[in-house]
Amino acid sequence: MRSILFFLFLSAIHSCTFKDDRFNEYFNQIDQQSTSLINQPKEIIKLSDKELEKYKKTGKKEYLISSKYTKMYLFRDTNLKQVPLAYEILKLNNDEYEFISMSCNFNLAFQFENSSPKLAMQFIDQAIHWNDKLKITKYTPHLYHIKGRFYYNQENYDKALYYFDKSLKSLLPDEQYFIASMYNNFGLTYDQLNKNDLAILKTQKGIEILESKNNLRPDEITFLTHMKGNFGFYYYKNGDFLTAEKLLLQEFNYYKEKKLYSNSIMTSERLFDIYAAIKQTDKEKEVIDYLVGIEPQLQKTHEKINVNEVIQKYYSRHHDFNNLQKISEKLILLNHASDDENHRNLKQTSDILNNYMLKTINEKSDYEINSQKKRNTFLMILIVLSVTIFMIMIIYTRKNTLKEKEIAENQKLILEKNEEILKQNIEFQEERIKNLQQNLHLKMETEKVFFENIKQIKKVKNIDIEKTLNDLFFKISNLIEIDKKNYDLMTESYGENDQFIQKLSNGFPFLTKKELKLCIYFRMNLSSKEIASLDNTTMGTIRVYKAKIKSKIGLKKNENLTDFLNNI
Repeated sequence: MRSILFFLFLSAIHSCTFKDDRFNEYFNQIDQQSTSLINQPKEIIKLSDKELEKYKKTGKKEYLISSKYTKMYLFRDTNLKQVPLAYEILKLNNDEYEFISMSCNFNLAFQFENSSPKLAMQFIDQAIHWNDKLKITKYTPHLYHIKGRFYYNQENYDKALYYFDKSLKSLLPDEQYFIASMYNNFGLTYDQLNKNDLAILKTQKGIEILESKNNLRPDEITFLTHMKGNFGFYYYKNGDFLTAEKLLLQEFNYYKEKKLYSNSIMTSERLFDIYAAIKQTDKEKEVIDYLVGIEPQLQKTHEKINVNEVIQKYYSRHHDFNNLQKISEKLILLNHASDDENHRNLKQTSDILNNYMLKTINEKSDYEINSQKKRNTFLMILIVLSVTIFMIMIIYTRKNTLKEKEIAENQKLILEKNEEILKQNIEFQEERIKNLQQNLHLKMETEKVFFENIKQIKKVKNIDIEKTLNDLFFKISNLIEIDKKNYDLMTESYGENDQFIQKLSNGFPFLTKKELKLCIYFRMNLSSKEIASLDNTTMGTIRVYKAKIKSKIGLKKNENLTDFLNNI
Protein backbone atom coordinates (compact mmCIF):
# COMPACT_ATOMS: atom_id res chain seq x y z
CA MET A 1 0.00 0.00 0.00
CA ARG A 2 2.86 2.39 0.87
CA SER A 3 4.56 1.70 -2.48
CA ILE A 4 1.31 2.45 -4.35
CA LEU A 5 0.96 5.81 -2.59
CA PHE A 6 4.59 6.68 -3.38
CA PHE A 7 4.07 5.80 -7.04
CA LEU A 8 0.96 7.99 -7.27
CA PHE A 9 2.77 10.99 -5.78
CA LEU A 10 5.81 10.42 -7.97
CA SER A 11 3.63 10.27 -11.08
CA ALA A 12 1.82 13.43 -10.05
CA ILE A 13 4.89 15.63 -9.56
CA HIS A 14 7.21 14.24 -12.22
CA SER A 15 6.88 14.99 -15.92
CA CYS A 16 9.54 15.13 -18.65
CA THR A 17 9.70 16.59 -22.12
CA PHE A 18 12.25 15.48 -24.62
CA LYS A 19 13.63 17.30 -27.61
CA ASP A 20 15.48 15.93 -30.57
CA ASP A 21 18.92 17.57 -30.46
CA ARG A 22 19.43 16.67 -34.12
CA PHE A 23 17.15 19.58 -35.04
CA ASN A 24 19.82 22.07 -33.91
CA GLU A 25 22.03 20.71 -36.69
CA TYR A 26 19.03 20.59 -39.02
CA PHE A 27 18.30 24.29 -38.45
CA ASN A 28 21.97 25.03 -39.03
CA GLN A 29 21.75 23.30 -42.42
CA ILE A 30 18.59 25.26 -43.28
CA ASP A 31 20.44 28.45 -42.38
CA GLN A 32 23.32 27.53 -44.71
CA GLN A 33 20.91 26.69 -47.55
CA SER A 34 19.08 29.99 -47.09
CA THR A 35 22.36 31.92 -47.01
CA SER A 36 23.43 30.35 -50.30
CA LEU A 37 20.10 31.51 -51.84
CA ILE A 38 20.26 35.02 -50.38
CA ASN A 39 19.95 36.73 -53.78
CA GLN A 40 17.39 34.23 -55.12
CA PRO A 41 14.04 35.06 -53.49
CA LYS A 42 12.12 32.54 -55.60
CA GLU A 43 14.38 29.72 -54.43
CA ILE A 44 14.01 30.85 -50.81
CA ILE A 45 10.22 30.71 -51.19
CA LYS A 46 10.50 27.17 -52.62
CA LEU A 47 12.62 26.11 -49.67
CA SER A 48 10.15 27.66 -47.22
CA ASP A 49 7.20 25.91 -48.92
CA LYS A 50 9.08 22.61 -48.83
CA GLU A 51 9.54 22.91 -45.06
CA LEU A 52 5.88 23.85 -44.65
CA GLU A 53 4.83 20.69 -46.52
CA LYS A 54 6.92 18.62 -44.08
CA TYR A 55 5.05 20.28 -41.22
CA LYS A 56 1.65 19.49 -42.77
CA LYS A 57 2.63 15.83 -43.25
CA THR A 58 4.27 15.20 -39.86
CA GLY A 59 2.70 17.83 -37.61
CA LYS A 60 6.13 18.54 -36.12
CA LYS A 61 6.47 22.18 -35.14
CA GLU A 62 10.19 22.03 -35.99
CA TYR A 63 9.33 22.13 -39.69
CA LEU A 64 6.98 25.08 -39.11
CA ILE A 65 9.89 26.87 -37.42
CA SER A 66 12.26 26.08 -40.31
CA SER A 67 9.64 27.32 -42.83
CA LYS A 68 9.29 30.67 -41.07
CA TYR A 69 13.03 30.92 -40.40
CA THR A 70 13.79 30.60 -44.12
CA LYS A 71 11.47 33.54 -44.85
CA MET A 72 13.64 35.82 -42.74
CA TYR A 73 16.10 35.86 -45.65
CA LEU A 74 13.40 37.34 -47.87
CA PHE A 75 13.12 40.38 -45.60
CA ARG A 76 16.76 40.90 -44.68
CA ASP A 77 16.57 44.57 -45.71
CA THR A 78 13.10 45.19 -44.27
CA ASN A 79 13.26 45.91 -40.58
CA LEU A 80 9.49 46.11 -40.15
CA LYS A 81 9.04 42.56 -41.44
CA GLN A 82 12.14 41.04 -39.88
CA VAL A 83 11.36 42.06 -36.29
CA PRO A 84 7.82 40.59 -35.93
CA LEU A 85 8.88 37.45 -37.79
CA ALA A 86 11.86 36.96 -35.47
CA TYR A 87 9.60 37.44 -32.44
CA GLU A 88 7.09 34.96 -33.85
CA ILE A 89 9.78 32.33 -34.38
CA LEU A 90 11.16 32.88 -30.88
CA LYS A 91 7.71 32.40 -29.42
CA LEU A 92 7.12 29.26 -31.47
CA ASN A 93 10.52 27.88 -30.45
CA ASN A 94 9.92 28.72 -26.75
CA ASP A 95 13.66 28.37 -25.94
CA GLU A 96 13.57 24.70 -26.97
CA TYR A 97 16.25 24.76 -29.67
CA GLU A 98 19.38 26.75 -28.88
CA PHE A 99 20.20 27.44 -32.54
CA ILE A 100 16.88 29.20 -33.19
CA SER A 101 17.11 31.20 -29.94
CA MET A 102 20.66 32.22 -30.79
CA SER A 103 19.98 33.12 -34.41
CA CYS A 104 16.76 35.10 -33.79
CA ASN A 105 18.30 37.07 -30.93
CA PHE A 106 21.29 37.82 -33.15
CA ASN A 107 18.91 39.01 -35.88
CA LEU A 108 17.01 41.27 -33.49
CA ALA A 109 20.27 42.70 -32.14
CA PHE A 110 21.27 43.59 -35.70
CA GLN A 111 17.86 45.17 -36.42
CA PHE A 112 17.96 47.40 -33.32
CA GLU A 113 21.62 48.38 -33.64
CA ASN A 114 20.86 51.96 -34.71
CA SER A 115 17.35 52.55 -33.37
CA SER A 116 17.83 51.10 -29.85
CA PRO A 117 21.49 50.31 -28.97
CA LYS A 118 20.60 49.28 -25.41
CA LEU A 119 18.00 46.80 -26.60
CA ALA A 120 20.40 45.56 -29.28
CA MET A 121 23.01 44.84 -26.60
CA GLN A 122 20.46 42.80 -24.61
CA PHE A 123 19.64 40.73 -27.68
CA ILE A 124 23.30 40.06 -28.52
CA ASP A 125 23.93 38.96 -24.94
CA GLN A 126 21.02 36.53 -25.23
CA ALA A 127 22.41 35.26 -28.53
CA ILE A 128 25.81 34.64 -26.91
CA HIS A 129 24.08 32.89 -23.99
CA TRP A 130 22.29 30.45 -26.29
CA ASN A 131 25.36 29.99 -28.47
CA ASP A 132 27.33 28.85 -25.41
CA LYS A 133 24.87 25.96 -25.04
CA LEU A 134 25.34 24.85 -28.65
CA LYS A 135 27.82 22.27 -29.91
CA ILE A 136 28.06 24.33 -33.12
CA THR A 137 30.81 26.91 -32.48
CA LYS A 138 31.26 28.53 -35.88
CA TYR A 139 28.92 31.43 -34.96
CA THR A 140 30.88 32.39 -31.83
CA PRO A 141 33.38 34.78 -33.51
CA HIS A 142 30.59 36.62 -35.36
CA LEU A 143 28.62 37.16 -32.15
CA TYR A 144 31.70 38.60 -30.44
CA HIS A 145 32.33 40.73 -33.54
CA ILE A 146 28.84 42.27 -33.37
CA LYS A 147 29.13 42.89 -29.61
CA GLY A 148 32.47 44.59 -30.20
CA ARG A 149 30.85 46.73 -32.91
CA PHE A 150 28.09 47.77 -30.53
CA TYR A 151 30.70 48.92 -28.02
CA TYR A 152 32.51 50.71 -30.85
CA ASN A 153 29.28 52.57 -31.73
CA GLN A 154 28.96 53.54 -28.06
CA GLU A 155 32.57 54.86 -28.17
CA ASN A 156 33.57 52.31 -25.54
CA TYR A 157 36.73 51.45 -27.46
CA ASP A 158 38.46 49.37 -24.77
CA LYS A 159 35.58 46.89 -24.65
CA ALA A 160 35.31 47.00 -28.43
CA LEU A 161 38.96 45.92 -28.71
CA TYR A 162 38.35 43.21 -26.10
CA TYR A 163 35.50 41.60 -28.06
CA PHE A 164 37.24 42.04 -31.43
CA ASP A 165 40.17 40.15 -29.93
CA LYS A 166 37.84 37.40 -28.60
CA SER A 167 36.33 37.12 -32.06
CA LEU A 168 39.76 36.83 -33.66
CA LYS A 169 40.83 34.08 -31.27
CA SER A 170 37.62 32.14 -32.02
CA LEU A 171 38.24 32.08 -35.79
CA LEU A 172 39.81 29.15 -37.61
CA PRO A 173 43.09 29.70 -39.51
CA ASP A 174 41.43 29.16 -42.90
CA GLU A 175 38.85 31.92 -42.31
CA GLN A 176 41.09 34.61 -43.80
CA TYR A 177 38.21 36.88 -44.79
CA PHE A 178 36.94 37.21 -41.20
CA ILE A 179 40.44 37.37 -39.73
CA ALA A 180 41.24 40.27 -42.08
CA SER A 181 37.95 41.89 -41.00
CA MET A 182 39.02 41.78 -37.35
CA TYR A 183 42.33 43.49 -38.15
CA ASN A 184 40.35 46.13 -40.05
CA ASN A 185 38.22 46.61 -36.89
CA PHE A 186 41.39 46.98 -34.81
CA GLY A 187 42.51 49.69 -37.23
CA LEU A 188 39.21 51.57 -37.00
CA THR A 189 39.27 51.42 -33.19
CA TYR A 190 42.90 52.57 -32.87
CA ASP A 191 42.07 55.41 -35.29
CA GLN A 192 39.33 56.58 -32.90
CA LEU A 193 41.88 56.40 -30.06
CA ASN A 194 44.23 58.62 -32.14
CA LYS A 195 46.77 55.81 -32.41
CA ASN A 196 47.34 56.11 -36.16
CA ASP A 197 50.53 54.08 -36.21
CA LEU A 198 48.73 51.10 -34.65
CA ALA A 199 45.76 51.67 -36.99
CA ILE A 200 48.10 51.51 -40.02
CA LEU A 201 49.91 48.44 -38.64
CA LYS A 202 46.73 46.44 -37.95
CA THR A 203 45.03 47.39 -41.25
CA GLN A 204 48.16 46.49 -43.22
CA LYS A 205 48.13 43.08 -41.50
CA GLY A 206 44.51 42.54 -42.57
CA ILE A 207 45.31 43.52 -46.18
CA GLU A 208 48.25 41.09 -46.28
CA ILE A 209 46.12 38.22 -44.94
CA LEU A 210 43.39 38.72 -47.53
CA GLU A 211 45.84 39.25 -50.40
CA SER A 212 47.52 35.93 -49.52
CA LYS A 213 44.27 34.09 -50.25
CA ASN A 214 43.87 32.59 -53.72
CA ASN A 215 40.79 33.09 -55.91
CA LEU A 216 39.12 35.90 -54.01
CA ARG A 217 35.33 36.10 -54.24
CA PRO A 218 33.72 39.38 -55.45
CA ASP A 219 32.68 40.28 -51.90
CA GLU A 220 36.23 39.61 -50.68
CA ILE A 221 37.67 41.84 -53.43
CA THR A 222 35.24 44.61 -52.41
CA PHE A 223 36.24 44.29 -48.76
CA LEU A 224 39.96 44.26 -49.63
CA THR A 225 39.44 47.50 -51.60
CA HIS A 226 37.59 49.00 -48.64
CA MET A 227 40.47 48.13 -46.28
CA LYS A 228 42.93 49.81 -48.64
CA GLY A 229 40.72 52.92 -48.56
CA ASN A 230 40.84 52.90 -44.71
CA PHE A 231 44.61 52.37 -44.97
CA GLY A 232 44.86 55.47 -47.19
CA PHE A 233 42.71 57.51 -44.80
CA TYR A 234 45.11 56.75 -41.91
CA TYR A 235 47.99 57.97 -44.07
CA TYR A 236 45.99 61.11 -44.77
CA LYS A 237 45.61 61.70 -41.03
CA ASN A 238 49.39 61.23 -40.67
CA GLY A 239 49.93 63.88 -43.36
CA ASP A 240 51.10 61.52 -46.14
CA PHE A 241 48.68 62.92 -48.75
CA LEU A 242 50.36 61.26 -51.74
CA THR A 243 50.02 57.70 -50.40
CA ALA A 244 46.56 58.48 -49.11
CA GLU A 245 45.38 59.80 -52.49
CA LYS A 246 46.77 56.79 -54.33
CA LEU A 247 44.98 54.27 -52.06
CA LEU A 248 41.71 56.23 -51.91
CA LEU A 249 41.63 56.67 -55.68
CA GLN A 250 41.92 52.88 -56.11
CA GLU A 251 38.90 52.47 -53.84
CA PHE A 252 36.98 55.32 -55.50
CA ASN A 253 37.54 54.03 -59.06
CA TYR A 254 36.57 50.48 -58.01
CA TYR A 255 33.23 51.64 -56.57
CA LYS A 256 32.67 53.90 -59.56
CA GLU A 257 33.29 51.04 -61.99
CA LYS A 258 31.06 48.64 -60.04
CA LYS A 259 28.43 51.36 -59.54
CA LEU A 260 28.52 50.81 -55.79
CA TYR A 261 27.29 54.33 -55.15
CA SER A 262 26.52 53.89 -51.45
CA ASN A 263 30.04 52.56 -50.80
CA SER A 264 31.65 55.44 -52.69
CA ILE A 265 30.17 58.28 -50.59
CA MET A 266 32.66 58.05 -47.71
CA THR A 267 35.58 57.57 -50.12
CA SER A 268 34.50 60.65 -52.08
CA GLU A 269 34.36 62.70 -48.88
CA ARG A 270 37.86 61.58 -47.88
CA LEU A 271 39.25 62.42 -51.34
CA PHE A 272 37.52 65.81 -51.18
CA ASP A 273 39.23 66.52 -47.83
CA ILE A 274 42.63 65.58 -49.29
CA TYR A 275 42.16 67.81 -52.34
CA ALA A 276 40.93 70.62 -50.16
CA ALA A 277 44.00 70.23 -47.93
CA ILE A 278 46.46 70.29 -50.87
CA LYS A 279 44.35 72.92 -52.69
CA GLN A 280 43.73 70.95 -55.89
CA THR A 281 40.52 72.70 -56.89
CA ASP A 282 40.07 70.88 -60.20
CA LYS A 283 40.13 67.49 -58.46
CA GLU A 284 37.76 68.80 -55.83
CA LYS A 285 35.39 69.73 -58.65
CA GLU A 286 35.64 66.21 -60.16
CA VAL A 287 34.62 64.65 -56.87
CA ILE A 288 31.70 67.10 -56.41
CA ASP A 289 30.49 66.51 -59.97
CA TYR A 290 30.51 62.77 -59.30
CA LEU A 291 28.47 63.22 -56.11
CA VAL A 292 25.99 65.52 -57.84
CA GLY A 293 25.61 62.88 -60.54
CA ILE A 294 24.93 59.90 -58.20
CA GLU A 295 22.72 61.79 -55.72
CA PRO A 296 19.43 61.17 -57.62
CA GLN A 297 20.19 57.42 -57.78
CA LEU A 298 20.59 57.03 -54.02
CA GLN A 299 17.58 55.43 -52.30
CA LYS A 300 18.29 56.12 -48.65
CA THR A 301 17.71 59.58 -47.20
CA HIS A 302 20.74 59.50 -44.90
CA GLU A 303 22.98 58.78 -47.94
CA LYS A 304 21.52 61.79 -49.76
CA ILE A 305 22.22 63.91 -46.68
CA ASN A 306 25.87 62.73 -46.57
CA VAL A 307 26.35 63.56 -50.27
CA ASN A 308 24.76 67.00 -49.99
CA GLU A 309 26.79 67.84 -46.90
CA VAL A 310 30.00 67.29 -48.91
CA ILE A 311 28.60 69.44 -51.75
CA GLN A 312 27.63 72.09 -49.17
CA LYS A 313 31.22 72.15 -47.89
CA TYR A 314 32.45 72.67 -51.43
CA TYR A 315 30.12 75.64 -52.07
CA SER A 316 31.00 77.09 -48.70
CA ARG A 317 34.76 76.82 -49.32
CA HIS A 318 34.42 78.54 -52.70
CA HIS A 319 31.91 81.15 -51.49
CA ASP A 320 29.25 80.09 -54.01
CA PHE A 321 26.41 81.56 -51.93
CA ASN A 322 23.71 81.03 -54.54
CA ASN A 323 24.29 77.26 -54.76
CA LEU A 324 25.08 77.17 -51.03
CA GLN A 325 21.63 78.54 -50.24
CA LYS A 326 19.98 76.00 -52.54
CA ILE A 327 21.90 73.08 -51.12
CA SER A 328 21.25 74.26 -47.57
CA GLU A 329 17.53 74.43 -48.22
CA LYS A 330 17.68 70.97 -49.75
CA LEU A 331 19.53 69.65 -46.71
CA ILE A 332 16.88 71.12 -44.43
CA LEU A 333 14.20 69.23 -46.35
CA LEU A 334 16.25 66.07 -46.37
CA ASN A 335 16.86 66.30 -42.62
CA HIS A 336 13.15 66.85 -42.05
CA ALA A 337 12.44 63.82 -44.23
CA SER A 338 15.05 61.82 -42.30
CA ASP A 339 13.50 62.88 -39.01
CA ASP A 340 10.08 61.87 -40.29
CA GLU A 341 11.45 58.50 -41.45
CA ASN A 342 13.19 57.92 -38.16
CA HIS A 343 10.10 58.94 -36.23
CA ARG A 344 7.91 56.73 -38.42
CA ASN A 345 10.30 53.78 -38.15
CA LEU A 346 10.66 54.29 -34.42
CA LYS A 347 6.88 54.47 -34.03
CA GLN A 348 6.37 51.37 -36.17
CA THR A 349 9.08 49.52 -34.30
CA SER A 350 7.63 50.64 -30.98
CA ASP A 351 4.18 49.56 -32.13
CA ILE A 352 5.55 46.18 -33.12
CA LEU A 353 7.29 45.79 -29.77
CA ASN A 354 4.30 47.09 -27.82
CA ASN A 355 1.86 44.87 -29.70
CA TYR A 356 4.13 41.91 -29.26
CA MET A 357 4.68 42.65 -25.57
CA LEU A 358 0.96 43.30 -25.03
CA LYS A 359 0.09 40.12 -26.84
CA THR A 360 2.72 38.25 -24.87
CA ILE A 361 1.44 39.70 -21.59
CA ASN A 362 -2.14 38.74 -22.46
CA GLU A 363 -1.11 35.28 -23.52
CA LYS A 364 1.02 34.95 -20.42
CA SER A 365 -1.88 36.12 -18.27
CA ASP A 366 -4.27 33.67 -19.97
CA TYR A 367 -1.70 30.95 -19.66
CA GLU A 368 -1.17 31.67 -15.96
CA ILE A 369 -4.94 31.72 -15.35
CA ASN A 370 -5.39 28.42 -17.19
CA SER A 371 -2.33 27.01 -15.48
CA GLN A 372 -3.68 28.07 -12.11
CA LYS A 373 -7.03 26.44 -12.88
CA LYS A 374 -5.24 23.27 -13.91
CA ARG A 375 -3.08 23.40 -10.80
CA ASN A 376 -6.16 23.92 -8.60
CA THR A 377 -7.99 21.04 -10.30
CA PHE A 378 -4.93 18.85 -10.03
CA LEU A 379 -4.48 19.84 -6.38
CA MET A 380 -8.10 18.97 -5.59
CA ILE A 381 -7.76 15.61 -7.33
CA LEU A 382 -4.52 15.01 -5.48
CA ILE A 383 -6.10 15.95 -2.14
CA VAL A 384 -9.13 13.69 -2.75
CA LEU A 385 -6.85 10.90 -3.90
CA SER A 386 -4.57 11.38 -0.90
CA VAL A 387 -7.49 11.43 1.56
CA THR A 388 -9.00 8.33 -0.08
CA ILE A 389 -5.70 6.47 0.04
CA PHE A 390 -5.15 7.65 3.62
CA MET A 391 -8.60 6.38 4.68
CA ILE A 392 -8.02 3.09 2.90
CA MET A 393 -4.71 2.76 4.69
CA ILE A 394 -6.34 3.54 8.07
CA ILE A 395 -9.12 0.99 7.47
CA TYR A 396 -6.63 -1.55 6.18
CA THR A 397 -4.28 -0.94 9.13
CA ARG A 398 -7.12 -1.13 11.66
CA LYS A 399 -8.50 -4.30 10.12
CA ASN A 400 -5.05 -5.80 9.99
CA THR A 401 -4.42 -4.81 13.63
CA LEU A 402 -7.68 -6.43 14.79
CA LYS A 403 -6.86 -9.54 12.81
CA GLU A 404 -3.37 -9.69 14.26
CA LYS A 405 -4.81 -9.16 17.76
CA GLU A 406 -7.31 -11.99 17.22
CA ILE A 407 -4.57 -14.26 15.92
CA ALA A 408 -2.39 -13.36 18.89
CA GLU A 409 -5.20 -14.16 21.33
CA ASN A 410 -5.86 -17.49 19.59
CA GLN A 411 -2.17 -18.29 19.65
CA LYS A 412 -2.08 -17.41 23.35
CA LEU A 413 -5.00 -19.78 24.04
CA ILE A 414 -3.33 -22.51 21.98
CA LEU A 415 -0.06 -21.96 23.82
CA GLU A 416 -1.81 -22.09 27.19
CA LYS A 417 -3.65 -25.25 26.14
CA ASN A 418 -0.48 -26.83 24.80
CA GLU A 419 1.34 -25.84 27.96
CA GLU A 420 -1.36 -27.53 30.07
CA ILE A 421 -1.28 -30.64 27.88
CA LEU A 422 2.50 -30.69 28.07
CA LYS A 423 2.38 -30.32 31.82
CA GLN A 424 -0.08 -33.21 32.05
CA ASN A 425 2.08 -35.31 29.75
CA ILE A 426 5.14 -34.59 31.88
CA GLU A 427 3.26 -35.53 35.06
CA PHE A 428 1.97 -38.65 33.35
CA GLN A 429 5.42 -39.65 32.15
CA GLU A 430 6.93 -38.98 35.53
CA GLU A 431 4.24 -41.15 37.18
CA ARG A 432 4.79 -43.87 34.59
CA ILE A 433 8.54 -43.85 35.14
CA LYS A 434 7.97 -43.90 38.90
CA ASN A 435 5.72 -46.97 38.56
CA LEU A 436 8.24 -48.63 36.29
CA GLN A 437 11.02 -47.99 38.78
CA GLN A 438 8.87 -49.34 41.65
CA ASN A 439 8.01 -52.46 39.68
CA LEU A 440 11.65 -52.96 38.82
CA HIS A 441 12.59 -52.54 42.44
CA LEU A 442 9.89 -55.01 43.48
CA LYS A 443 11.07 -57.48 40.82
CA MET A 444 14.61 -57.24 42.07
CA GLU A 445 13.52 -57.80 45.67
CA THR A 446 11.36 -60.75 44.61
CA GLU A 447 14.22 -62.23 42.59
CA LYS A 448 16.49 -61.73 45.59
CA VAL A 449 14.06 -63.59 47.89
CA PHE A 450 13.58 -66.25 45.18
CA PHE A 451 17.33 -66.69 44.99
CA GLU A 452 17.63 -66.93 48.81
CA ASN A 453 14.91 -69.61 48.87
CA ILE A 454 16.81 -71.69 46.31
CA LYS A 455 19.94 -71.36 48.41
CA GLN A 456 17.97 -72.52 51.49
CA ILE A 457 16.63 -75.51 49.58
CA LYS A 458 20.19 -76.58 48.83
CA LYS A 459 21.18 -76.35 52.47
CA VAL A 460 18.15 -78.22 53.89
CA LYS A 461 18.09 -81.92 53.12
CA ASN A 462 14.76 -82.99 54.51
CA ILE A 463 12.24 -80.58 53.06
CA ASP A 464 8.65 -80.67 52.10
CA ILE A 465 9.01 -80.64 48.31
CA GLU A 466 5.41 -79.87 47.54
CA LYS A 467 5.37 -76.97 49.93
CA THR A 468 8.64 -75.66 48.53
CA LEU A 469 7.41 -75.91 44.95
CA ASN A 470 4.22 -74.07 45.79
CA ASP A 471 6.22 -71.33 47.44
CA LEU A 472 8.52 -71.02 44.39
CA PHE A 473 5.54 -71.06 42.06
CA PHE A 474 4.03 -68.16 44.01
CA LYS A 475 7.19 -66.08 43.74
CA ILE A 476 7.56 -66.84 40.03
CA SER A 477 3.97 -65.71 39.50
CA ASN A 478 4.81 -62.43 41.26
CA LEU A 479 7.78 -61.92 38.97
CA ILE A 480 5.62 -62.60 35.91
CA GLU A 481 3.00 -60.15 37.13
CA ILE A 482 5.64 -57.46 37.69
CA ASP A 483 7.02 -58.03 34.15
CA LYS A 484 3.52 -57.81 32.78
CA LYS A 485 3.03 -54.42 34.45
CA ASN A 486 6.39 -53.26 33.14
CA TYR A 487 5.44 -54.50 29.69
CA ASP A 488 2.20 -52.48 29.83
CA LEU A 489 4.11 -49.34 30.83
CA MET A 490 6.57 -49.85 28.02
CA THR A 491 3.84 -50.56 25.46
CA GLU A 492 2.18 -47.18 26.21
CA SER A 493 5.39 -45.46 25.15
CA TYR A 494 5.91 -47.44 21.95
CA GLY A 495 4.26 -44.84 19.70
CA GLU A 496 6.38 -42.10 21.15
CA ASN A 497 9.43 -44.37 21.16
CA ASP A 498 8.95 -45.22 17.49
CA GLN A 499 9.09 -41.53 16.59
CA PHE A 500 12.11 -41.02 18.83
CA ILE A 501 13.97 -43.99 17.34
CA GLN A 502 13.13 -42.80 13.80
CA LYS A 503 14.60 -39.32 14.44
CA LEU A 504 17.61 -40.76 16.25
CA SER A 505 18.22 -43.26 13.44
CA ASN A 506 18.00 -40.51 10.78
CA GLY A 507 20.44 -38.35 12.71
CA PHE A 508 22.85 -41.18 13.56
CA PRO A 509 22.37 -44.00 11.03
CA PHE A 510 25.46 -45.85 12.35
CA LEU A 511 23.67 -46.85 15.67
CA THR A 512 22.63 -50.51 15.91
CA LYS A 513 19.13 -51.69 16.84
CA LYS A 514 20.41 -52.75 20.28
CA GLU A 515 21.94 -49.28 20.82
CA LEU A 516 18.73 -47.57 19.67
CA LYS A 517 16.72 -49.68 22.13
CA LEU A 518 19.06 -48.83 25.00
CA CYS A 519 18.78 -45.12 24.10
CA ILE A 520 15.11 -45.36 25.05
CA TYR A 521 16.09 -46.48 28.57
CA PHE A 522 18.84 -43.87 28.85
CA ARG A 523 16.32 -41.24 27.78
CA MET A 524 14.06 -42.34 30.65
CA ASN A 525 17.03 -41.77 32.99
CA LEU A 526 16.98 -45.40 34.25
CA SER A 527 20.02 -46.60 36.13
CA SER A 528 22.36 -49.26 34.74
CA LYS A 529 21.02 -51.69 37.29
CA GLU A 530 17.40 -51.02 36.24
CA ILE A 531 18.23 -51.33 32.56
CA ALA A 532 20.21 -54.54 33.18
CA SER A 533 17.20 -56.01 34.94
CA LEU A 534 14.92 -55.07 32.00
CA ASP A 535 17.35 -56.29 29.36
CA ASN A 536 18.42 -59.40 31.26
CA THR A 537 22.08 -58.44 31.09
CA THR A 538 24.76 -57.16 33.44
CA MET A 539 25.32 -53.60 34.68
CA GLY A 540 28.84 -53.63 33.23
CA THR A 541 27.49 -54.43 29.78
CA ILE A 542 25.05 -51.52 30.03
CA ARG A 543 27.87 -49.14 31.03
CA VAL A 544 29.98 -50.30 28.06
CA TYR A 545 27.07 -49.69 25.68
CA LYS A 546 26.49 -46.23 27.17
CA ALA A 547 30.13 -45.19 26.63
CA LYS A 548 30.05 -46.61 23.10
CA ILE A 549 26.87 -44.67 22.20
CA LYS A 550 28.30 -41.38 23.55
CA SER A 551 31.42 -41.88 21.45
CA LYS A 552 29.43 -42.58 18.27
CA ILE A 553 27.23 -39.51 18.56
CA GLY A 554 30.20 -37.29 19.48
CA LEU A 555 29.54 -36.52 23.16
CA LYS A 556 32.36 -35.78 25.57
CA LYS A 557 32.77 -37.71 28.84
CA ASN A 558 31.41 -34.85 30.96
CA GLU A 559 28.31 -34.38 28.73
CA ASN A 560 25.03 -35.97 29.86
CA LEU A 561 23.57 -38.53 27.45
CA THR A 562 20.06 -38.33 28.95
CA ASP A 563 19.87 -34.55 28.42
CA PHE A 564 21.08 -34.93 24.84
CA LEU A 565 18.50 -37.65 24.04
CA ASN A 566 15.67 -35.66 25.61
CA ASN A 567 16.45 -32.74 23.30
CA ILE A 568 15.81 -34.85 20.19
